[in-house]
Amino acid sequence: MSFGLLLLVQSALVLQPTHTAEQKRMGQRVHAALNSFAFLCVLAGFIIIQYNKGWDKRAHFHSPHAYMGIVTSIVILLQALVGITMWATPKLYGGEDKAKSIWKYHRWSGYAVLTLMLATVVAATKTPYVENVLHIKFWATLLLAVVTLVGVVPRIQKQKLGFA
Repeated sequence: MSFGLLLLVQSALVLQPTHTAEQKRMGQRVHAALNSFAFLCVLAGFIIIQYNKGWDKRAHFHSPHAYMGIVTSIVILLQALVGITMWATPKLYGGEDKAKSIWKYHRWSGYAVLTLMLATVVAATKTPYVENVLHIKFWATLLLAVVTLVGVVPRIQKQKLGFA
C-alpha cells in the first residue's frame, strides 16, 4: 500500500509542469502507467490485509483507518474512472474539448484524494497492529504527510486549476 501511495504521488508530479504537446503526451502515458501499477500495489495490499484478518479471524473494518481506507479507495476508483474515460473515450463527455474542460476538476480532486490518502496513512498509526507490533509513531507519520504535501503543493500549476 505504501509503495502504491508513492507511485500515485509520482504519477501526479510527472504531469507538473508539462509545457509542450509532446511533454503532455509523455506525461499522460507515464501518469497512466504509474497509476496502473499503483492500483495493482494497493489491490495486492488490500487482498493481503483481508486474507491475514480472515486467517487470524480478526475483526474487519473496526477503526477510523479502515473506514477512511474504504472511502479513499472508492474515491480513487471514481477518480481513475473519470481520468481514464476523459482520456480514452472523450465522447462520453460530449467530445474532446468538453472532456478537457473537466480536467481541472480531475486535478482538484486528485489533490484532495492525495490529502485523504495521507490522512488515512496517519490514521493507521492508531490501529492495534501499528501501535502494538510496528510501533510507528503518530507524530512521525503526520510529519511525513505534511512534508509530502509541502513537496507537492508548490508544483501545483494554479492556472490549470482555474486560477490566474
